[in-house]
Amino acid sequence: MKGVIVEIMGQSLTVASDQGDAWAQALAATVDERIKHIRAASATVNSINLAILAALNFADELERLRREHQALIAHLELLNQRLSAAIDGLE
Repeated sequence: MKGVIVEIMGQSLTVASDQGDAWAQALAATVDERIKHIRAASATVNSINLAILAALNFADELERLRREHQALIAHLELLNQRLSAAIDGLE
């Protein structure tokens, strides 16, 4: 895996992904955009603090999506049980 050069916060980095160069570039663009959004919304100018705030933002989003995913799975399991019970009642 050779990697691709991306830019985040004005810093060039070489990154590699099992999903390919376009995927790595898209992720880097997402991170850079989130940092720009945080920078515009706060008085933080320290690069490390911006990176930490971006990481916290992504962690929050990830955890919310995990919980939503689990709730959807639980709902699907409930629907599956109800459907199975309905089918069993018809037999």
